[in-house]
Amino acid sequence: MPRLAALLVSSFLMAGCASLQHLAEGAFDKPRLHFVEAKVTAVDLEGTTVALHFTLENPNDLSFRVAGATWRLEVEAAEVAEGALPGGVTLPSRATAPFVVSVRLRWADVARLAGQAQRQAQVAYLIDGAIRVETPIGELALPYRHEGHLPVPRLPDVRLARASVDVISLTDLELDLTLDVENPNGFPLPGTLVRFEVLLNGVTVASGKEARLEPLGAGGEARVTLPIRVSLLGAGRALTTSQGGGELRLRGSVRAAGLETPVDLRMELGKR
Repeated sequence: MPRLAALLVSSFLMAGCASLQHLAEGAFDKPRLHFVEAKVTAVDLEGTTVALHFTLENPNDLSFRVAGATWRLEVEAAEVAEGALPGGVTLPSRATAPFVVSVRLRWADVARLAGQAQRQAQVAYLIDGAIRVETPIGELALPYRHEGHLPVPRLPDVRLARASVDVISLTDLELDLTLDVENPNGFPLPGTLVRFEVLLNGVTVASGKEARLEPLGAGGEARVTLPIRVSLLGAGRALTTSQGGGELRLRGSVRAAGLETPVDLRMELGKR
């Protein structure tokens, strides 16, 4: 008999809990998630940060806690990264609270975009995930999805402005290459590295050369002169192919923060 009574009490409690759960669900309205705006909060050569701003609406008489959020990032239809954000935000009763999902796109994580970034000003992105809210009926996931475009940072534009040739010894001469450098971005650029070789009339007279360009402000321009010592033997042979004149060519790349773009600059000697 005691065992039967215990079974009856247990069944009654289980039924009561189920009824209470059902009543709780009936009297409970799910929090609502509203998208406000997307803001690009940082753009540099390392990457781009986009912040999705939401408001969470609580139509209930009880306050809730936001447990956290998940996010997944796609760029140009390719998944790049995913992660989670902490919660801790209190959602007051009969009120709203802001919540921000901030996602960082690192260009180094999207190797195939390094070349693509030099051909277009923007890339398409998709961020989706869910914001998790703790409620009396358990944790609820409020899904979200947002698509947009992100500006692509650009390496500096480099142009060959002037070149001169001076004999400095019986065996060497000096090429003074003057470059015009322009920052096409709306943010400052750190120092960038130019790696190049120099050709005269198709003959390589200097190879494995490097030059560090100074930082540039947003939209800034600069002019830099690179003195390059080369062998008179090699350069002289190149120059005599067209009676002391001819074409000068600077071929190489500009790189910084994992991004790289080729440069191939040409100029007729003696002309500006």
